[in-house]
Amino acid sequence: MVFMHTLMFVQWIAGLIVWLLILNVLTEWLLHFGILNSRHYIVSVISDFLYKMTTPILNPIRRYIPSYNGLDFSPLIAIFILFIIKDLINILIINI
Repeated sequence: MVFMHTLMFVQWIAGLIVWLLILNVLTEWLLHFGILNSRHYIVSVISDFLYKMTTPILNPIRRYIPSYNGLDFSPLIAIFILFIIKDLINILIINI
């Protein structure tokens, strides 16, 4: 029973990381296109928080897969890997 709760917690954390990655990408795009102003305190705090939370996940992927013409595919690959992890955990939970 404790093992199943641990798996469900890991699955919840993986889902949270996926949302952080999506929000980080959206924030970077909005800052890049000038829709958000990085001089605003709240925007600065949120973008800094998202950057600090997602950088440890994205840096190992960026080492192996560099950006292509300015496009960074590391968030997409990280989300794909996290979805695979979530699916494997679902299979484990169903088989317990």
